[in-house]
Amino acid sequence: MKQILIMLVGLFITTVPSFARDKDEDMYNYELESAVGNFSLQAGWNVAKVWSYGKREFLTKENAMRNAVHGIIFKGYPGYGGNTGVKALCPEGYEQHREFFDEFFGSGKYRQFVQLSNNGLLTADDVIKYDKKRYKVGMIVMVNTAALRAYLEQNNISKGLDFLFRDN
Repeated sequence: MKQILIMLVGLFITTVPSFARDKDEDMYNYELESAVGNFSLQAGWNVAKVWSYGKREFLTKENAMRNAVHGIIFKGYPGYGGNTGVKALCPEGYEQHREFFDEFFGSGKYRQFVQLSNNGLLTADDVIKYDKKRYKVGMIVMVNTAALRAYLEQNNISKGLDFLFRDN
């Protein structure tokens, strides 16, 4: 009886942290690349393909949109074909403005700067199973980079380029 109890406690200790770790790992596990194709966009918008990694239940349209905004803010992505790339809007990273970004992503404010280009419909090439429980899912998103940049500047998160043109 004592051995069974010890085994159950050991099993509980090893599995509970892994559930939390899996959720956190899947939250921002992604790649951004320049989307290739003919896109008609308004000025200030960029098109990217975001590849999200994780368990099937975490690979939603919402996660793709959050990952795209997160990537444009912190990583940027290179251009390809006729699509220009984007430099990171806040290259100094998350740590300096932790409270702002926790609230920005936690409350869903990022949604006003992004939309799915094909309403989240996936083709066979957009879903790749790479081990027993993990998937790689690609979605094309449009991000209003100009509005996002202005929002970050307004909240003193990133510095605007207008200081170059001021007479001081």
